[in-house]
Amino acid sequence: MANISASIVIASSKFMANISASIVIASIEQALNLEPGTVQDSSSAEQIEAWDSLGHLSVLVTLDKLFNGQLARIGEMADANSIPKIVSILQKHALL
Repeated sequence: MANISASIVIASSKFMANISASIVIASIEQALNLEPGTVQDSSSAEQIEAWDSLGHLSVLVTLDKLFNGQLARIGEMADANSIPKIVSILQKHALL
């Protein structure tokens, strides 16, 4: 069920003017195959076993799709290993 609802969030977000941090978190949960509510706004890769190097690639690909390819040009995303860092970078680039 988590994958289905997160997929709907990702698909519907393409039609939204503003993507929220909660949509980003739901997308990260989907990328890491986690249950909804597992990732919090203060979570980091150190706290989530599935957020290893391969998991991080999955997070980046999922977020890039969510933002219609706009993340590929943001190099600092490669080192963003926590929700606060990801949100900060997305805000800095006016994506949130």
